[in-house]
Amino acid sequence: MVYVPSILPVRILWPQWVGSAGATLVTIVAGLVAGWSSPYLAKLLADDSPLPITDSEASWIASLINVGRFVGGILTAVSIEYFGSRKTMFLIGFPSALGWIFIILANHVMWLYAARVLCGIGMGMTFGAFPIYIGEISDSYIRGALVTLAMNGGAVGNFLGNLMGSYMPMSYFAMITLVLIAIYVVLFALVPESPHHLLRVGKLEEATKAYQWYHRGVEIKKEMEILKDYVFASKSTSFRDRLREFNAPQNRRAGFIIIVLFMFMHLSGTNSLLFYMEIILTRAEVKAIAPSSVVVIAGALSIVTGWLAMYLIERSGRRFLLIISSVGVFAAMMCLGLQFALLDYQPDVPVMEWLPIGSMMVYQVFYSVGIMIIPSAVLSELFPANLKSMAACGAGISSGVFAFVSSKTYQPMVDAMGEEYVFWLYGFIAVLAVPFAIFTMPETKGKSLQEIQEILTDSVTHVKSEHAKGMKNEEV
Repeated sequence: MVYVPSILPVRILWPQWVGSAGATLVTIVAGLVAGWSSPYLAKLLADDSPLPITDSEASWIASLINVGRFVGGILTAVSIEYFGSRKTMFLIGFPSALGWIFIILANHVMWLYAARVLCGIGMGMTFGAFPIYIGEISDSYIRGALVTLAMNGGAVGNFLGNLMGSYMPMSYFAMITLVLIAIYVVLFALVPESPHHLLRVGKLEEATKAYQWYHRGVEIKKEMEILKDYVFASKSTSFRDRLREFNAPQNRRAGFIIIVLFMFMHLSGTNSLLFYMEIILTRAEVKAIAPSSVVVIAGALSIVTGWLAMYLIERSGRRFLLIISSVGVFAAMMCLGLQFALLDYQPDVPVMEWLPIGSMMVYQVFYSVGIMIIPSAVLSELFPANLKSMAACGAGISSGVFAFVSSKTYQPMVDAMGEEYVFWLYGFIAVLAVPFAIFTMPETKGKSLQEIQEILTDSVTHVKSEHAKGMKNEEV
C-alpha cells in the first residue's frame, strides 16, 4: 500500500511555491526569447530598419534558437546528473545572459545569430530542467499545478516580449531581460538542492534537511523512507547501465509518450504563429486592427488561459485537457487556412479580416490550455529518479529538433504550396493528439511518482500477458 500524505495547510507549502516561482521567472525569460521574434523580425525587415536583413536571414534568426535548444538539451542531462536540478536552474542564467548582451552589442546580423543560439541554449536547458526540478520538490496533489504555473511563465514572457518589442529598442528590451535573469540566478543560489539529487549522491543528512525545507509539517522519517524507496528502486550507476535500463519496456513507453507530446507541441503551428504572427496577419490583409495589437491581445489571452489551465489540470486531468486542446487547435488552423484560400476569390471583403483574428485567438486559448503545458507536466512524472537526467536530455533534444523543423520549414512550405495548406497541415497534426491521448497516454493526475512507475510497469506487463495469450491461442 502506497502511503499518501495528508493534505497540508497552504501556509506549509510556501517553500514549494518559492521554488516554482523561481522556475516561473526562468520560463518568463524563455518566453521573452520567443516573444522577441515577432515584433523585431517585422522591424528588421522594414524599409527603415536600423539593421537591415533579408527574408533568408530572418528565417535563420527565427530558427537558430532551436539549434541552441538542441545543445541545451544535452547540457541539461549532464548538468542534472552531476549538479542536480536546482544548480541546473541556476546555471541556465549564464548562456541566456550572454545572449542578451550580444543583442545589446549587435551591429551585424552575425551578432543576432550568436545571440539566438545562446538564448536557445538557455531555453533548451529551461524546458528540460524545470519540470524535473518541480517534480522533485512538490507534493503530488499540486505538482501539475506548479508545473503549469511555470509553463505559463512562457506565455507571460511571450506577451511581454510582444508588448515591449512594439515600443522599445532591442537594447532596452535586452537590459530588462538581464535584470530578470539576475533575480532568478540569486534566488536559485539561495534555495536548497533537490532532495532526490542529494540522496542519489549519498548525502542523506543534507537530503533530509532539503526535504524538510520544501515539505514542512510532514512525518519526515516516513516521507524519507518513501523517497529512498523511489530513488533507490533502480540505482544504476554507469551510463551503459542507464541506457540498458532506459531500454526497459516501461521506460521506452514513457520516452515514446514524451517525444510524441513534444511533436504535437511544436508541429501544430506554434513556432510559425509565435515567430511570424505579425507577418501572417499582414499577409492575411488584416486592417481592422493593427497586426501588432492583435499579437499583444493574443499573448494576453494566452496568459489568462494558462492560469485557467493551472486550475483545471489537477481537476480535469492531463488526457482530457490534451483532447480538448487538440480539437480547438484543429478548428483554429482550419479557419486560418480558410482565410488564405478565400483571399484568392474575394480579396476585398472587410468581414474576412476577422476570420484570421478570431482564429489566432481561438488557437491561443486552446493551445495554452493543453498542448502547451501537458508535455512538461508529464515529463516531470513519468521517469524513475535515476533516469530523469536522460529524460530531460531526450525531451530537450526532441523539442529542439521539432521546433527547428517547424520554424525553418514554414517559409519554404508557404512558398511551395501556399499558406492555406500549411495551416491545414498543422491542424491535421494537432488532431492526431486525440487518439494518442485516449489509447496511449496514462492519466497521472494526483498520483505519486512511485504510483506512476507502477502504472507504467503494470500496463507493460498486461500487454505482454495479452500477447502471450494470443500466441498460445494461435498454437492451439
